[in-house]
Amino acid sequence: MAICYLDIETIPCQTPGYFEKCLASIKAPGNYSKPDTINKWMEENKFIEADKLHRKTSFDGALGEIISIAWAIDDNPVDVIYRDNLLIDDEKKLLVDFFDEISKLTDDHGQRTTISTWIGHYLTGFDLRFLWQRCVINGIKPSVIIPYDAKPWDTRVFDTKLEWTGASSSYSGIGKLGDMSQAFGFEGKGDIDGSKVYDYWLAGCIEEIAEYNKEDVEMCRRLYKKMNFIDVLK
Repeated sequence: MAICYLDIETIPCQTPGYFEKCLASIKAPGNYSKPDTINKWMEENKFIEADKLHRKTSFDGALGEIISIAWAIDDNPVDVIYRDNLLIDDEKKLLVDFFDEISKLTDDHGQRTTISTWIGHYLTGFDLRFLWQRCVINGIKPSVIIPYDAKPWDTRVFDTKLEWTGASSSYSGIGKLGDMSQAFGFEGKGDIDGSKVYDYWLAGCIEEIAEYNKEDVEMCRRLYKKMNFIDVLK
């Protein structure tokens, strides 16, 4: 039985022509009626609103894509696999290679070691389902069972965010990974956060994204151990 710490990084839809569809869907607010007012609003806001609409697809498994996956089995070092446009240039190969690596890591001298618990930050609300959805889209059968339908209280998963804040909306408290890490006495995040990943991707800074991805997994592992009163080094 093994524990797998997991985090993925995603970008918006990369299908050719999709941004143009976003542009075509933008309309001025309903209370704008004069043609010159509508034209002025469209001139000033059309591309901004289309960009917002496009970027939201990074949270939609039917449209967005995975560019980096970081993971760690038990107390082993964090591994990462990412699309660097050299060895891995598309999402399908990324997924194939990831599950090949997971298969190797969960094979104990020829005896299959199952992943008993998946651990991540907002894992049940995003990472697992997005990963499974992209496997479906790309026609990649996972080599391990992905509990994408797990509820926060399911023993197959440990969601550090929801374990801390609770699944209801009546109380939230600190929920961001970096903020929780600092509150627990660990280092916070660096310069990158989830909102900047796409801009780093556009700038060709994929290695920086991969390092950020790895740091999130390590940070999550520390939180998990702290929350379960397991000795952990800062």
